[in-house]
Amino acid sequence: MNGLFRLGLLVALIAVGIFRTAAQENDLSYREQIENSFVLLSNHGQIIPFVQLDTLHVAAIWPSGSNFGTFGKMLNNYMKVDTFQVKAGQSALQLKPYRFIIAVVQTQDEWEMVQSTIPAGSKTGLVVLGKASNFQHIDSNDNESFLLYSENDDLYAQQVAAEIIFGGVAAKGKLATGLGKQFSAGEGIETSDLIRLKYSIPEEAGLNGKQFSHRIDSIVGHALEKKAFPGCNVLVARKGMIIFRKAYGYQTFEHTTPASVDDLYDLASVTKISGGAPGILKLYDEGKIDLDRPVADYYPEWRKRFFHPSDKSDITLRELYAHQSGLVPFIGFWKRTLQDGKLSAKWYRTEKDGRHTLYVAPNIWLKKRFTKTVNRQIRKTPLKSRGKYVYSDLPLVITPKIVEKSTQVNFVKYLDDNFYRPLGATTLTYKPLDKFQKERIAPTELDNYYRFQQIQGSVHDESAAVMGGISGNAGLFANANDLAKLMQMYLQMGEYGGKRYVSEATMKVFTQSQFPESGNRRGIIFDKPLIDNQLKTDAESYPCKEVSAGSFGHSGFTGTFVWIDPKEELLYIFLSNRVFPTRENNLISDLNVRTAILSAIYKSIKFN
Repeated sequence: MNGLFRLGLLVALIAVGIFRTAAQENDLSYREQIENSFVLLSNHGQIIPFVQLDTLHVAAIWPSGSNFGTFGKMLNNYMKVDTFQVKAGQSALQLKPYRFIIAVVQTQDEWEMVQSTIPAGSKTGLVVLGKASNFQHIDSNDNESFLLYSENDDLYAQQVAAEIIFGGVAAKGKLATGLGKQFSAGEGIETSDLIRLKYSIPEEAGLNGKQFSHRIDSIVGHALEKKAFPGCNVLVARKGMIIFRKAYGYQTFEHTTPASVDDLYDLASVTKISGGAPGILKLYDEGKIDLDRPVADYYPEWRKRFFHPSDKSDITLRELYAHQSGLVPFIGFWKRTLQDGKLSAKWYRTEKDGRHTLYVAPNIWLKKRFTKTVNRQIRKTPLKSRGKYVYSDLPLVITPKIVEKSTQVNFVKYLDDNFYRPLGATTLTYKPLDKFQKERIAPTELDNYYRFQQIQGSVHDESAAVMGGISGNAGLFANANDLAKLMQMYLQMGEYGGKRYVSEATMKVFTQSQFPESGNRRGIIFDKPLIDNQLKTDAESYPCKEVSAGSFGHSGFTGTFVWIDPKEELLYIFLSNRVFPTRENNLISDLNVRTAILSAIYKSIKFN
């Protein structure tokens, strides 16, 4: 009986501890206390906050048996960081490939042990989470790049340590007492600029957390009950802080795999602003394209020549990317590759070879020359409504060729080198099965009309599929966290992580309506609110009545949506796989799920 009582008491104490930790992390004053406790004692070359993420290959290490998993996870929210638990006598070979090693310890003995596992000459950063009395001295060497200290070692302290390293939180504390023999009371280096998203709570952005969460939970809960989609991810950032990040439901209606905030989703047409737009933005910013020049100057396929007719030779880039060029909404290219309703042997093979290099789905490889058929069909399909707004996928289908001709660089490499890797957006990628386990990717549709298999990790959109999964209109996958980095760069008018990607002037050009006089709300690639949106009723407005005129974003066919409002410093991301198991399920639109959440976010801002 006494044993049962002691066990019950232990369980109760553990429960109270968990509750207390959760309550503390939702208390602004406690969070501020922890943040203020951090002291940056050395920062050679102002290495932190890290800026050039694409030049870093980072490992984080801590003693075996220590629980610094939260620290490692938070580091990985900013960029890919491999984590290791090390022990005395362990070979340094496993850490040899890394250009930078971050060690986190609690005591002098731990630091001495961890040091012995670090390869000679490796650049290191040290994070100390523990009492100053645990350290008699801290050996400093030429390879030590920074030393960050806090007497706290709880989960929130681990989070803050990682955020300071990447510039989500500023280091501003001073030592209350000496640390070892090298550092005296009052010492501390400040880092003032916050250069990346901070992971926080609604209260820090001026919102009531419980009320805010309840509003989103209610809308998503109702949608799940109605089976609008199997699961989803919702992310909200305001004032440079991610204040809401949550996964709901499951990957499929079988309820076998719960949705996770780390899941990758097919972005569908959100690719237009996350794949197509970055390339065109940079080309314009560098003066390599002119929005009022003909597309044919950058895409020779549209030039009018003898035996090469074209009614598109004088369409401008501005018309093209504001959906006012007269192009038809879409063309079912893939249908030309079928014979009697099945994949034609004329075009497909089950394995890649020298001629069949376009990846469509597992065991489906399309003949490379089909891209010429796509380009020719776009050119030959007559314009229908030039001068009027008609949304079309085709401008972004040809975008990779425009980028490649203007830069002489492969489209995917151009985006990776100039945007995704510098941002630390590891999961923002085409063809994710080349990099990630299939289980991390939410399935899209049970395809019974083209590929005849469950689509999971291969692009859902057929136009992008026949381009080998790489297009400007669709093909990108990402989790919400990594997509937020690119979108926050847009919100901040071209700057993020201490790096300017495009000029503020360029961002303003692309995110303003191009032809409002004709009732066309669109920017350059970006979607915009309806003209006179705030004068419309709730039912008539788009995306919702509360958005500002300067806001912008895009939606995607698979059930995705992004909206950015610089006036409110607001970023909202919704990712789902509403097309699973079939695209015939339109409940996400019937229930206005995505825009209802956006409206609820604005209401929370207004009434708090």
